[in-house]
Formats: sequence, structure tokens, C-alpha cells
Amino acid sequence: MNDAFRTAPRRSRQTSELTDREVQVLTLVSHGKTNKQIGADLYLSPATIHSHLKKVFRKLDANDRAHAVAQAFRAGMLR
Repeated sequence: MNDAFRTAPRRSRQTSELTDREVQVLTLVSHGKTNKQIGADLYLSPATIHSHLKKVFRKLDANDRAHAVAQAFRAGMLR
């Protein structure tokens, strides 16, 4: 069995490095919103949202939006 299934979730160093805005964007991603919708909600351009998400993916070592959301849930950053 994979060790990832045996270990308890813990907050990683990367997740603690997310900015408040990155957490805010990731929360809206977890609600199924598109970059355009998130941009409208936060009065930012979709390109700026894309930039925030690229940083989130790098910090969480995530491959895509779903993976980033899953990583954040595991780390206790999202409910």
C-alpha cells in the first residue's frame, strides 16, 4: 500500500507559504469557479488569476486545479 494513504494529513512548508490572495483564489477554485468568474469576483483580470494559480501549483506541487484543491484540503487549508 502507498505510504500516502497511511500518513495523517499535515500542513507542509509549501502550504504555509501561500499568500492570503492565493488561498482566496484557491477557495474560489474549490467552489468550481473559472478564472474569469474569480477575476470578476475579485476585480482582477483572468490573466492575474492564472498567475496566482501557477504560483499555487508550484507551491503545492500540484499538476492542475483539482490536484491543488485536494492538496489544500489535505493540508487543512480549505474546508
